[in-house]
Amino acid sequence: MGKEKTTLYVHMLGDLSFWYGNKAFSLKCSNTSKVMQLLLLLLTAEKEGMPRVQLLETLYGDAETQDAKNAFRILVFRLRKFLEETILPDREYIHIEKGIYRFSSDVKVEIDAKVFAQRAKEAFRLEDKTKRANAIKRACEVYSGEYLPFLSGEEWVAEESTRYRELYFQCIREGCQLMKESRRYEEGLSLCSQAIKLYPYEEWQMIQMDCLLAMNRYREALNVYEDTTMLFFEQMDLSRSKKMLDHFRTMSSQLHDSMGALAEIKSSMSEKEFIPGAYYCSYPSFIDSYRMISRTLERSGSSIFLMLCTITNNRGNPIEKDDILRRQTKNLSRAIRSSLRRGDLYTRYSPNQFLVLLMEINQEDCEITYKRIYTRFKELCPGQKIQIRYYVSSIAGVKTSSGGLSFGKTKNRWKNRS
Repeated sequence: MGKEKTTLYVHMLGDLSFWYGNKAFSLKCSNTSKVMQLLLLLLTAEKEGMPRVQLLETLYGDAETQDAKNAFRILVFRLRKFLEETILPDREYIHIEKGIYRFSSDVKVEIDAKVFAQRAKEAFRLEDKTKRANAIKRACEVYSGEYLPFLSGEEWVAEESTRYRELYFQCIREGCQLMKESRRYEEGLSLCSQAIKLYPYEEWQMIQMDCLLAMNRYREALNVYEDTTMLFFEQMDLSRSKKMLDHFRTMSSQLHDSMGALAEIKSSMSEKEFIPGAYYCSYPSFIDSYRMISRTLERSGSSIFLMLCTITNNRGNPIEKDDILRRQTKNLSRAIRSSLRRGDLYTRYSPNQFLVLLMEINQEDCEITYKRIYTRFKELCPGQKIQIRYYVSSIAGVKTSSGGLSFGKTKNRWKNRS
């Protein structure tokens, strides 16, 4: 937004800042204070203003108490004082008429959230697809994050935030679709990349990959796929729903169906360096490997076991402190990798659990393997009151489903060690 000398610019998306012309200024109060909330409410209400009773209810929750009314009078006085101390022209900014409170109409006010919404609505009214896509792009350039995120706990902010977010998502979906249809892949890529930075868990990566594949940028698309898999299944530990798994399989198939030189494909799939110990992979990849191994087992007759390792406190209950759980999860991952062979496979299944595929092993050796893992784990965190519980089952006794893995009633045993 270009800045005019006599305009008050208020940025509410992603953060909060005030500009008068090209000069920034601030008020001598915190962004979360009721003084600031009063100002933001009046600015948002624009010329219509807000009734006193509505302001009282929004700020204090009960417009009928005398304490709230007294506090509100003090609030208005303080806001006027704070505004006098800014670089704004010397005038009265809080107007009261018949119980309606308004911010001064003598100063032109421009709010980025309002500009975004107006541009988006104007874009959706355009019939020409090229003009519509261009207008949507202009609207998205204004959206720089959640509406007043530091006040997200306030009901009036939450409602507005949801409205702006949904409007932004609508712009991204339609804008990217229009750009893909007109082969404006770079612009579509730019649009969805912006959305990913703001909302990395909304699955905009599918559009990002589509654009990269359309431009024959296979290696970048593969990197997006791998990074997204790690983000969803390891860092955030999102639920392994069938919808989520299908989503990642679609992303994977897009890559595998793309044309590419065999040498480049082999190079991209190969490990870049020799890494001793078991092979770690994402949960979706683990499921694919498990199913492939299950098929191989039907004709080879090899002995393969599935092990589930669970971290608990010394009483066998889940660890509640996130920092302790993250640290112990890393230790268990290192213990599993360093205790097993390169032909074994493991993945993180939940915040405190790992699944391990043990190849060419018998039932008795599973306990020996577990003891190696446990011993290594205790070396990494001596003195910690942590238990590692394990469950083991022959792969022949474990059934698969589209949503993940479920254990059948076969040979199994729980072991607790503290």
